[in-house]
Amino acid sequence: MVRREEIATTSLPLRDTKVDIASSSSSSNSSANSEGSDTKRSVYSICVTGLDLVNHILIACLTAFTLYHCLPSTNVFNLHVTLCTLGYVLLMSEAILILAGESILTNFLTYRAKKHLHWILQVLGVACTVSGVVLMFRVKQVHFQSTHAKLGITSVIVMLFLTIFGYPVFTLRFRNVIRPVVMKFGHNLLGMLCFTIGIASQCYGYKKFRSWSVEAQTTCIVVAAIIVALSLRRAFFKGVATIFRGTLCRN
Repeated sequence: MVRREEIATTSLPLRDTKVDIASSSSSSNSSANSEGSDTKRSVYSICVTGLDLVNHILIACLTAFTLYHCLPSTNVFNLHVTLCTLGYVLLMSEAILILAGESILTNFLTYRAKKHLHWILQVLGVACTVSGVVLMFRVKQVHFQSTHAKLGITSVIVMLFLTIFGYPVFTLRFRNVIRPVVMKFGHNLLGMLCFTIGIASQCYGYKKFRSWSVEAQTTCIVVAAIIVALSLRRAFFKGVATIFRGTLCRN
């Protein structure tokens, strides 16, 4: 009897040891998985930050290069290019990046501050672009014949529509008919369309610089296309994700 009791008492710690080993192994696996997910998130964050930094550099370089060739002269054509470049390439690109949530220049700001800065840059961009279009309209005899002009006026019309009948106005008037998430997605979609058409018009405008080489024109077009892709990628997917979540919540 003594031997059986001794065997029973000695077997209990062994079972406890097995449980401890199993629990320790599961905890180590969970910690390893968390470390792996943290590493993936950090790598993704570094990649996003790098792309964002590249985009800011491209925006600054394209703006500086264009203004360098336009500012020495004060003729109407150069003023038109200067104002439209400031409006589309600089101000509107940065305004989109602010609300996209990945601008390394404004990550320290609150979302409310980002919203205010977004519409301020948008209003300044609209003022610059409309001023540039009005200047060219006043000196030309024939209007909106070229692809550059047609794209430009289309973008301005959408731009003015968004400025006058923006998302807050639509929300107040039609919130009982259309869900706010749908209106917000529509507003963002029109904004991205306006920006894309405006940059396309800008690209056609680069071909009008007769003093530029073909290589310089092509480089500006490629850089502008990259700016559009980098600026809108997060905004588009964020809008799709927002409306998708809204649909799921409703269902």
